[in-house]
Amino acid sequence: MINHPVVRLIRQNIFSLQFYKYVLVGLVNAALSTLVYLFCLRILTMHYLWAFSISWLFGILLTYVINFLLVFKPDEKLEFRKRLPKYFIVYCLSYTLNLLLLKILVSTTQADPFYLQFLILPLVIVINFTGFKYWALK
Repeated sequence: MINHPVVRLIRQNIFSLQFYKYVLVGLVNAALSTLVYLFCLRILTMHYLWAFSISWLFGILLTYVINFLLVFKPDEKLEFRKRLPKYFIVYCLSYTLNLLLLKILVSTTQADPFYLQFLILPLVIVINFTGFKYWALK
């Protein structure tokens, strides 16, 4: 039998309270990061990959603190040295995949990168939740 974290996540009740909290934090992050992305893209007229990178860095710090305190809460004390590097690695993996998919979709469809980002989001959510729950904030 396969004992991979993604398979375990699917086997257990994915709609647990913890997952709902994670999704809520993600929605807050998505809203704020989208505003940062839109601001960089439309107001500052940055290249879409730079704009995404800035909004992504903003999201890492925001969600690390909120996920640590409200969702996973592995310890009583927020530990940047112990868990932030693992959290950052999970985000780097999903960021790299997100960036590659965004680049491919923009170049093949010529569609607006702002809207294409929403197509990629569900995959990123699953990757991040699994990585945070079973490794970074375990």
